[in-house]
Amino acid sequence: MLKKSALFFLFVIGTATANAQCTEGNCYNSNGTYLFENGDQYKGLWKKGKQDGYGVYEFANGDVYKGAWKEGLMSGRGTYTYANGDKYIGMWKDGKMDGRGHFYWDLPGDLMTNAVYEGFFKEGAPQNLEFPETGTPLEQPER
Repeated sequence: MLKKSALFFLFVIGTATANAQCTEGNCYNSNGTYLFENGDQYKGLWKKGKQDGYGVYEFANGDVYKGAWKEGLMSGRGTYTYANGDKYIGMWKDGKMDGRGHFYWDLPGDLMTNAVYEGFFKEGAPQNLEFPETGTPLEQPER
């Protein structure tokens, strides 16, 4: 019984890792396409088995990142387009928005459509993003 369990375990592990694979080119030190186990796919440059240089990462959920990579993380200039249409164009560091960038989004059902934040980001968050206070009545022009 133990031998059958061990064989089954090896089969399952072997099948899971067989789904993640380099499907084209060289995914260690060159240009290649890699299909990840979760359905994500990366096409671009590799260095020592990590994304490094320019590449396109297509997430299984529909998000797409096109831009610079360093040691397996988004680093440098890049564009991240979310499946819902939101988009960030700007600088990245260690996989997070960091530096000057533009974030575009649509607020359905709101008067502010096609909103944009242009400015600086730090560790994935916008800096100096201020919203006016709400609840104060607008002054009515005299008639």
